[in-house]
Amino acid sequence: MPDNTFDIVTNSHGALPVAETVRKLRTGGTFITQQVGGTNNFALSRFLDPSYMPAYPDNTLINVCTQLQENGMHIQQQAAAFSQMRFFDVGAIVYYASVIPWEFPEFSVTSCLPQLEKLARLIETQGSISTFEDRFMIVADKQVQSA
Repeated sequence: MPDNTFDIVTNSHGALPVAETVRKLRTGGTFITQQVGGTNNFALSRFLDPSYMPAYPDNTLINVCTQLQENGMHIQQQAAAFSQMRFFDVGAIVYYASVIPWEFPEFSVTSCLPQLEKLARLIETQGSISTFEDRFMIVADKQVQSA
C-alpha cells in the first residue's frame, strides 16, 4: 500500500506501528485508536502469578501520544479509563484467565489452586472480587508538512 493513501485509519486492541500508520495517512488525515493499556488486570494477574510481568508494559497513553507527536501527529483528543470488572465465582476467573494467556501466562487450575482457593473464600465472604481494565483512546490528525 503506498504512503499518503488514507484519510482515516482506525485501530482497536491491535499492534500499533506508529511510524508506518502515520506514513499511510494523507496530510490532514485522522488516526483513531483504542488500546489495552500496560496495567490491564495487573493485580489479578500478579495474584495468580507473583512473577507476572505485563506483556506490553510500555503501551500507555503517555507513550503512544508522545510517539504520535514525534511522528508528525497533532493529538485532538485523548483519554484513559480504568474500568472495574467484577467476578462473582472462581469459575469465571478460571475461564477468563484461560482465554487471555498474554495476561495469565502459564495459567492452570493445578498450578494456581492455592490462589484460586483464596479467591473463592474472598468471593464467599465479600460477594465478588474486582480487577481493573486499563484502556485508552486517542484521536490524532496528521499535520500539514511545512515547506
